[in-house]
Amino acid sequence: MGQDLLRLTFSLGLPIIDVGERKEDRKAGYVMTTVVQTRKPDFAMVKRLAWRVLEENFVTKPPINAAELAEACGLAVFESRFKPAYSHVAGFIDFDNTKILINADDSVPRKNFTVAHELGHYLLGHNEENGYTVLLRNPDAMAKTPIEQEANCFAANLLVPQRFLREWLDNYPSATDQQLSGIFGVSAEVIRYRRLYL
Repeated sequence: MGQDLLRLTFSLGLPIIDVGERKEDRKAGYVMTTVVQTRKPDFAMVKRLAWRVLEENFVTKPPINAAELAEACGLAVFESRFKPAYSHVAGFIDFDNTKILINADDSVPRKNFTVAHELGHYLLGHNEENGYTVLLRNPDAMAKTPIEQEANCFAANLLVPQRFLREWLDNYPSATDQQLSGIFGVSAEVIRYRRLYL
């Protein structure tokens, strides 16, 4: 059982902080216990980083162009038509060549979020060695690893900063999610999510 849990942890890309083994000699043989602990996402640090990126690039209002910010951080952004076998991929980062590739067939808001998500991976130091995986179009299909949660948090806070959203809602309290999505250049789903945390 312990080895299966360990194998599953590695296959899901979960970082392992502490692995302890205990073997007991019983009549039936050895019983092995493996304890796997994963780190928790550091959402407070991620939010601060997103705000710092906005401040350092003098961004003062929406919409926020994630590709411009990625380029300011040294990443080139390219659109690509992925082969049919990879059509479920929204995008990924090539760490070796400092490039973000996004699916050309996605909507503009989806592309913007994908770039922001991949920029988050880059700035947070996520890479293949610590569990980085490509961003799929259907986020429910992805493992909810701490680094994916952090990259999503970074993208949401970069594209829809609480301060900007509060300002819009203070001035236009009856604004709908759809209207705000047009203003911020993100999907209505992202706006709904961001409103939950005001």
